[in-house]
Amino acid sequence: MEQIGVIITDTQKIAAQFRLSGWGEAVKARIASGQTISAFCNEQGISKNTYYYRQKKVREAACVAMIQAKKPEIALAPPGWAQLAVSETVPALDNSLTVEIYGCQVKVTDETDPGLLAKVCGVLRSL
Repeated sequence: MEQIGVIITDTQKIAAQFRLSGWGEAVKARIASGQTISAFCNEQGISKNTYYYRQKKVREAACVAMIQAKKPEIALAPPGWAQLAVSETVPALDNSLTVEIYGCQVKVTDETDPGLLAKVCGVLRSL
C-alpha cells in the first residue's frame, strides 16, 4: 500500500513540473512576442491574475532550483545584471555628515550636540 502513495506523490511532482514547464514557456513566448500582458492574456483566454500567478510560480521554482544547485559558476544575477563579488572585509562606516558652505566645513556625527547644530544651522541660514 505504501508503494501506491509513493507513485501518487511522484505523479503529482511530475504533473507540477510539467505545468511549470508549460507556464515558463508561455512567459518566455509572451516576452519574445513583445505583446502586452493584457493582449497575451486575451489571446490565450486567461485572466491577468492567472498569468501573474503562473509567472510568480515559475520564478519561485527557478530560484529554488538555483539555490539547490549551489554551483558557484551559476550567476544569481539575472541576464543583463552584473554579479558583484562579496568582499571579505567590510570597511567601517563613517556615520558623519560634512557640510561645506563658502569654504567653511561643519562635520556632524552621532555625538554632535543637537542644540549646537541648531545654532550652526541658524547662522548658515542667515548667510
